[in-house]
Amino acid sequence: MKRIRRPVLIALATIVAGVALLLMACGGGEEEKEPVIFSDLNWPSAEIQARVAAYIVEHGYGYPTELVAGDTVSLWAALVNDDTHVTMEIWPAQQEWLLDVEEGTLVPLGTSLDTGWEAWVIPQYVKDANPGLVSVTDIPEYAHLFVTADSRGKARLVTCIPGWACEQVNAAKVEAYGLTDVVDLLNPGSGAGLFADLEAAYARGEPWLGYMWHPTPLSVSLDLYILEEPPYTDECWAATKACAYPEAKVLIMVNKSLSERAPDVIAFLEKWEFKAADQVATELWMEDNNEASDAGALWYLRTYRDTWASFVPADVAEKVDAALEDEG
Repeated sequence: MKRIRRPVLIALATIVAGVALLLMACGGGEEEKEPVIFSDLNWPSAEIQARVAAYIVEHGYGYPTELVAGDTVSLWAALVNDDTHVTMEIWPAQQEWLLDVEEGTLVPLGTSLDTGWEAWVIPQYVKDANPGLVSVTDIPEYAHLFVTADSRGKARLVTCIPGWACEQVNAAKVEAYGLTDVVDLLNPGSGAGLFADLEAAYARGEPWLGYMWHPTPLSVSLDLYILEEPPYTDECWAATKACAYPEAKVLIMVNKSLSERAPDVIAFLEKWEFKAADQVATELWMEDNNEASDAGALWYLRTYRDTWASFVPADVAEKVDAALEDEG
């Protein structure tokens, strides 16, 4: 065997060392992390939560992040199929018909929003002027109050937009309560459209009938009356939905793939809390300043630093602080 002379060995060692240094310089000496993809649901609280969480995950934990826009139905399918990894708002009462997935495909991480409600509501001033209007079964007698030029002679009930599971729930309720010939369901076009429709009617002191949920800025700021329904039962909900919406326990849900590869992100999301007062304040700030959810998320991060910093280690919070400072 031919021996390699010492100068050649030294040259080879130099080349190998140079390549190693080059690789370290290119890769920073750390393995690149896989992206974390958030479901970007189309209503304000969900948009804000997704952006706040994504900002912390990207700037604090070092994972690239993406937001995929859609509605409850399409983004539920995306989460099940691992096309997204995190959904910050799952309303089980709306989506129980979608929850029949293979055991272990998704992992619930606890509550998202404060416990809320969903219901058909009228302004309290309408109730005061019509004391007999107490429950959904009274709607036929008072239907004339809610007839508008676009409601085909029926009571106009503003419902959820297509793609929100509550749209199908409300349609089922109308049928189950025998209101098909009495009520005309109006699609408001968007979550913002639903809020604007109620707010405009309230400002004019006009009758309004429709779906609303809590917490939202309007459910807090307006005096609304929840129309009574029979108490919720699992049996009623599965059969006809001719009963009240169940109490809304809103969850964070992740695909199992994320729980396997990003335990630090899971630990962060398990501590998550989005207080109703903070949520409403952020949404009102956006409305008052004509800003979208991207700006709202930054405002929340700066305003409620003590809250979100309690969910993460100190070094993660410091990295997020530095990123916020760079935002200007």
